[in-house]
Amino acid sequence: MSPELLNIHKPRPVTASAHFGTCHQAHAAMFSVHAGVDGADALVCAVAALKAAYETNALALEKAEEPLRSLLMATENSLEKGLALAEAVLDGLELG
Repeated sequence: MSPELLNIHKPRPVTASAHFGTCHQAHAAMFSVHAGVDGADALVCAVAALKAAYETNALALEKAEEPLRSLLMATENSLEKGLALAEAVLDGLELG
């Protein structure tokens, strides 16, 4: 049997539970990622969040002066990498 046919019955990846929003561990987490969400759907949300962070960072970068500007440039670089990786994984999932 071909690998493509065997892949039909393979379950899609899903999320595990994760918590966030502790205000630097000042209190228990206020928010969570639910377990069992389709991985591709979760990745679409992650891409949207990364794009929003990138745009927010870009606006701050337009107004910033050194030394903050250098920190925002480093953040931009990290956001670009994360966004490219997340989009590449999502594209790979869509291709099957």
